[in-house]
Amino acid sequence: MRKVLFFLVIWLMAFSARGQDCERPGSNPGDILARRKVLLNLMDSTMALVMKAADADYDIDIDPYRQSPDFFNLTGIDESGYKVIFTPRGYSFGARIKNVLIFTFPDQLTEPVVLSASDTLLNEKFFEPALAEISRGLKTLYYYPVPKLSNDWLNGKVVISERETKKTFELSHPGVKLKPASKLFIALRQIKTEREAEFTRRAITMTGDGIISVMKQCKPGMYEYELQAIIEYEAKRQGAESMAFASIIGSGTNNLILHYDKNVCRMNKGDLVVMDVGARYGEFCADITRTIPVSGRFTSDQTVIYQAVLEIQKTLIDMIRPGITLRDLDKRTTQLTRKKGYVNYILHSVTHPLGLVVHDLASGDTLRPGMIITVEPGIYIPVNDTVQPVTSRGFGVRIEDDVLVTANGHDLLSKGIPKEIAEIEKLMKKKK
Repeated sequence: MRKVLFFLVIWLMAFSARGQDCERPGSNPGDILARRKVLLNLMDSTMALVMKAADADYDIDIDPYRQSPDFFNLTGIDESGYKVIFTPRGYSFGARIKNVLIFTFPDQLTEPVVLSASDTLLNEKFFEPALAEISRGLKTLYYYPVPKLSNDWLNGKVVISERETKKTFELSHPGVKLKPASKLFIALRQIKTEREAEFTRRAITMTGDGIISVMKQCKPGMYEYELQAIIEYEAKRQGAESMAFASIIGSGTNNLILHYDKNVCRMNKGDLVVMDVGARYGEFCADITRTIPVSGRFTSDQTVIYQAVLEIQKTLIDMIRPGITLRDLDKRTTQLTRKKGYVNYILHSVTHPLGLVVHDLASGDTLRPGMIITVEPGIYIPVNDTVQPVTSRGFGVRIEDDVLVTANGHDLLSKGIPKEIAEIEKLMKKKK
């Protein structure tokens, strides 16, 4: 009963006039109801959506529970063991019609609890009967999460559990098509509300403050994990729920590894260190990369390549406006990098949507107001390269910022995080 009481307390707090200091960003009832309204408007009376909370991790004693961001943003529930049905047509519950039914473990609830005009909390024993009744007359039932592929490594095959789920459900519910909810979530997630953009801005600010702290403290002899600790401390100190992804702190030749996250090496004089990091706040992610010299000053060769990447990035950011496509940005990146003589040293695309996850969902690649994307050109010259001077080999440079597409252009959300060479070197003189 403890979880139910906790859940009810959260809902009562959410729908009362007074807030609480312990309220999680994103659990505001206005945010939740606004998202639900958009979601229900994306469906018609022949559709419904069923969702399940993320399962508790087996290492819950080590790692804190992590709810699915989609589930949390539509329910405010930060516990496992819940299911929810969203039905635009409504479901008769007593004398009232409900659009949202929430179910929890049988041993935690004996009587239904009306949470609001649109919500009722029920014992899980009612889930299957309610779903069966709601499914009558439906053409489409969306569901989330989609069952994952199972790797039968012993027999060398992949078990596609989603296929079995779809087959079994559609046989027992004739006329109803079972579809993954990704189509709904793309429409729900790719255009950010003002409040969601503000959550992203907060995540970026705390990430940037950590990066600036690193610039003031970094010096030869430190370890990569020390920089990681500085950045993650600052994010957590300012209220981040977690980091949005495993922090990448790659010094020396490690920065040639795009998703290097071991962060265990000692940093040496003359090295560059690439820091690709991002906090998560209100379930929204930041994704920022800065490249700095461990010694506090760029060498002449490092300066040439860094400045090339910076100029490319600035040109790309200036392009951003509604109607531009992600392919346009990638194509322009190739043109600019070729012009500077480094086209053979591109290892990744230059942009991706950003939101509830770092590489967020999107429909097509045309930019629209309210979308947030990254801009992250990089040049990576391997140790065994035979074209560039020896002193320009064995390191990479990446600079990444987060950009909100506006009605008339764009807003560089991470403009407060230094990236000019003079700014970085000035900050790095201020060692603590």
